[in-house]
Amino acid sequence: MGIQYLNSQNYYMHNRRKEKAEVFHVRTFPSLALVLAGSMDWLTTIIGLTYFGAIEANPFIANIASQSLPLFTGIKLCTTFIVGLLFYQANKSLQQTQDKTSKSFKWTKYILKTAYVAATAMLLVAVINNLIILINSI
Repeated sequence: MGIQYLNSQNYYMHNRRKEKAEVFHVRTFPSLALVLAGSMDWLTTIIGLTYFGAIEANPFIANIASQSLPLFTGIKLCTTFIVGLLFYQANKSLQQTQDKTSKSFKWTKYILKTAYVAATAMLLVAVINNLIILINSI
């Protein structure tokens, strides 16, 4: 049977909650994918450093990785979460724009989506590279 509504206000509120849940899911997925890829990069790097004698390829944090794994972990994971949060906030701000038909809105949305894909793809390449190194070390 379906849900019966006592008045149009209840129907409106039900649909608004449903829309918000869908928008939340769409907005958060790219950020969560980015955080997941970054976390997998950290995990595969830690496994390689700890068990297989691998070295960190990023010259900015290679020295830290060889000196202190807890500090390396903090920097790597904090950076990952902050970048994911920044992407989430950028998308949230973009969705609050009144005129979603303007050229600037469309270009900004395109640039944001491209940046999401590029950042996630680069992290996935790092994860695949780490896995290849780990497999070859076994």
